[in-house]
Amino acid sequence: MSKKDKNIQITEREKMVDGKLISELVTARGDVIGTVLENEARFKAVLPEGEDFVLPTREEAYGCILREYHLHHG
Repeated sequence: MSKKDKNIQITEREKMVDGKLISELVTARGDVIGTVLENEARFKAVLPEGEDFVLPTREEAYGCILREYHLHHG
């Protein structure tokens, strides 16, 4: 028996905190699944549990957050 695919809607919400632009990835229910911060020439992906990853591009930071979300909530 195969699993049925689940589609979830993720949106990006940007806000300024202490003069820095922060992007949050949010589900349709309003749950924040991760935050992306610009850190000099790199980007930091921060998960809700507090774990963080430093990556070279914003797209890779988004991908990291989405992979972790699907790994634990898929």
